[in-house]
Amino acid sequence: MGSIDNKVGDTDAPRAGVGAGNTSFSHVICRPIMSALALTFLLVIAIARIASTYHVFNLTIDEPAHIACGIEWLEKGVYRYETLHPPLARVSVSIGPYLAGVRGTDAPTMWAEATRILSARGSYWRNLMLARMGVLPYFILATVVVFLWTKRLFGAPAGLIAAAVFTLMPTVLAHSGLATTDMPFTALFCWALYSFTLWLRAPDWRTSAQFGIAAGLALSAKFSTLVFLPACATAIFVMYIAAGQRNWRAFARTGTVVVLCGFFVAWGAYRFSHEPLSQMTAGPERAAAKLFGKSSRMTGAVRRIASTVQVPAPELYDGLRYLRQQNSNGRLASLFGRVTRGGWWYFFFVSVAVKTPLAVLLLAALGTVVLLFRYLRDRSDWESPAPLVAALVVMVVTVPSRFNIGVRHVLPVFAFLSILAAVGLVTLWQRCQWRLISRAAAVLLFVWLAISSVRSHPDYISYFNEFGGSDPSRILVNSDLDWGQDLARLATWLREHHIEQVGIEYGGVFDPDSLALPDVKEIKCGDAMPSGWIAMELFPTRLHPECYPWLPRQHLITKVGKTMSIYYVRP
Repeated sequence: MGSIDNKVGDTDAPRAGVGAGNTSFSHVICRPIMSALALTFLLVIAIARIASTYHVFNLTIDEPAHIACGIEWLEKGVYRYETLHPPLARVSVSIGPYLAGVRGTDAPTMWAEATRILSARGSYWRNLMLARMGVLPYFILATVVVFLWTKRLFGAPAGLIAAAVFTLMPTVLAHSGLATTDMPFTALFCWALYSFTLWLRAPDWRTSAQFGIAAGLALSAKFSTLVFLPACATAIFVMYIAAGQRNWRAFARTGTVVVLCGFFVAWGAYRFSHEPLSQMTAGPERAAAKLFGKSSRMTGAVRRIASTVQVPAPELYDGLRYLRQQNSNGRLASLFGRVTRGGWWYFFFVSVAVKTPLAVLLLAALGTVVLLFRYLRDRSDWESPAPLVAALVVMVVTVPSRFNIGVRHVLPVFAFLSILAAVGLVTLWQRCQWRLISRAAAVLLFVWLAISSVRSHPDYISYFNEFGGSDPSRILVNSDLDWGQDLARLATWLREHHIEQVGIEYGGVFDPDSLALPDVKEIKCGDAMPSGWIAMELFPTRLHPECYPWLPRQHLITKVGKTMSIYYVRP
């Protein structure tokens, strides 16, 4: 695959230096129909792998909230259980169960509601499968965006390599098989950022509408959009300006389209809800009373205006307040065996380093060096380094975060790493000096990635690369290793060993009957030492070791799955 030179103005051609070559294979794969078939093949294989995990893992800890809130939105047309996340992804994972006849039960909490919903009609596994299938369209979208973005910059072969890398990464497969918000956000955020680069390139009505719609959908999936998208777009825009590009009139003319499309899409996700300003906040009235007095005419006028003016999507503002409060309080996090509230500035750097296959890290490092050298030689090419800049910005803006509970919060980084890895692999393949060694290295690295991906099946959630060692729980736990996914395996093990009673320490909610568990006694923090058969989940025992001072003295019988430790304590 030799390099080709293309004019910068050709928006459909790959940038010079990395891309399609002159070999017959490259000519064949560059044909649209062949690229589409190859991409479809990659997707079919990945979807089959994802779907095969549906009946292996029970409901993880966060899935109940998303399903309960989505059913509420679909059935009652309101969004009140919890507003910490926008509704789009939650509705997506609830459509399947809803169409199958599942309805809400008016439980007082979303956790209890989800337990009842999924157990409805004795169809726990069917309902869970239907919910998880709602994430597959987003996985497909994310893969297509990775392919199109890479193809546009570096050619069709590089695009297919990037798509292959993305669909082979265990962490991507893990969160594509769960009814959560992380993969929907990844797909929509990456689409929005890619659309932003297209808008910068050619700011017309089509690209502005595409960018606005994609940005609105990303915001409707997760509030992280409000941090990641402006930060990444600003960094890319700075490179655009540094390249000498100026198109202010076109931006001013089409920028309104971007804002309007984004606003109405995001508002539509909340069913175009609205309520008076006075119901959202008493701030204007308090300020007027402080300035003019409680009984003044001015304060009365402010009160009347606040009770009349309608605020769109009040749930969005409520969710942002909730999120700010949670981030301020921090969450218990574990890293390298230490537990703290609020976490560490380098948490996500460590999590990406141990949750990404080493072959991808090596190829992405090479791709980074290649793009940096190219950019230093040619500052006019602002598009090629955009994925690299996006990956760096996403990591940097997470430094102040006090929400260190899983690499899933920076899942879009894996899309950018896939693009960088494709650049690195194509560079090795194109290298003229030491050609045989370079191509052998490219093949070995890709085979290493494929083998590590296959070996991780079906435990994609708990995947760690070689840096994880024999006990990765000493590095990361919450949702990176243990997300409560092994109760179904525990039930199978207990049946096989004819155990009729068990004590379980578990950090989430579950229905013993739906999982075919025997007589269960839940172990709580601070309980006296239990007796008999005991199953301890990794997550709570790592984060709250003080709750179980008797546990280190017990003999470990076996481990079920990756997260359940089995003990027998004599009376």
